[in-house]
Amino acid sequence: MKRLALFAILIIAVSTAFAQKGKVSAANGYRETNDLEAAQKAIDTALKHEKSMNWPKTYIVAAKVYTDLYKNGQDAEGINKAVEFYKKAIELDKKGDAKGKGIGKYEKEIKLALTFFKPDLQNAGIEGFNTEDFNAALVAFENVLLINNLEMFKAEEPDVDTAIVYNCALAAYNAKNWEKAEQYFKQSIDLKYGGGDAVLLLKQVYDTSGDSLKMGEALQHGFTQYPNDERILTNLIQFYLDSKQNDAALEYLNTAIANDPENPSFYYARGVLYENIEKDKAIENYEKCLEIDDKFFNSLYNIGVIYFNKGVEQQNVANDKPNVKEFEAAMKVAHEYWEKAIPFMERAHAVQPKEVAVLETLKGLYYRFERMDKYNEVKAKIDALGN
Repeated sequence: MKRLALFAILIIAVSTAFAQKGKVSAANGYRETNDLEAAQKAIDTALKHEKSMNWPKTYIVAAKVYTDLYKNGQDAEGINKAVEFYKKAIELDKKGDAKGKGIGKYEKEIKLALTFFKPDLQNAGIEGFNTEDFNAALVAFENVLLINNLEMFKAEEPDVDTAIVYNCALAAYNAKNWEKAEQYFKQSIDLKYGGGDAVLLLKQVYDTSGDSLKMGEALQHGFTQYPNDERILTNLIQFYLDSKQNDAALEYLNTAIANDPENPSFYYARGVLYENIEKDKAIENYEKCLEIDDKFFNSLYNIGVIYFNKGVEQQNVANDKPNVKEFEAAMKVAHEYWEKAIPFMERAHAVQPKEVAVLETLKGLYYRFERMDKYNEVKAKIDALGN
């Protein structure tokens, strides 16, 4: 009688286990007929029951059910829950059963399921961009990378999916997650994916965080990767100009001009650099810029300012002369500089008629030479702008 009772208990236990595993099969069946409500109810029961909660198959089916719930708009977090279910399935499959048997029994099934799941994750990432939910996009694309890095896929796909890395960078950038944006843009640049855009976006990350040291390093590295990208070179030059690293700036400017001798901006930048070193060389570069683009405002204005300031300096020299003859000789030189400044300021005014700094300089120059008609004309323009 005791044996019969023990046998009956064993039958009940086995039946219960099969009943719970039957819930998993039922959930999969409901899913295949698109009865997702019933599928969710069945799999949720199986996930909680001790007889099925440690079975890898339970989590494979749970992942599929919740993926479908997400795709049908019934669970916004379903795609992320699916990732966790797949991770749990892999974990349990590596352990085997209670006796340590059956290790790896479900690996092929998990791998096949994940192969079909990755496009769903990528679509979730794209949807995140479309709806401007960039945090969701980042999570989705990072999970694609996570799956690609699983041992079961490593042998077949040893190379990093560069497009997904770049998508992670873009998602993190738009989500203002600067730490991850930096991580993924740096990885993209090392993988030579994203071109100069990746370099410039990484520069923007450092702009936002105020990390000038890393910005310089990023631009230098980017230039070695993309030496023909004028945008990177221009930003690198500007970085050196802003940080007063004149020798480095000059070196890159010379490289830029050698690569693109018809770019007026490079001559202008070299002119700015030389203003702190040698004024005549600055004028020479500004004039070269104007040979290519005769309406380049900054070059016109800067030449005018240089000549104007030379005149002021010479006037100071004249004021220190001990006699009238020497004073007049020195002032003659000052007037020659001011005469040179006028045509450049007039051309600058023609390019940007409302630039007050130009008008004020012209007003002062016309007054010095007693050209009162011109003086009154410019003064009227300044007064009109004030109104």
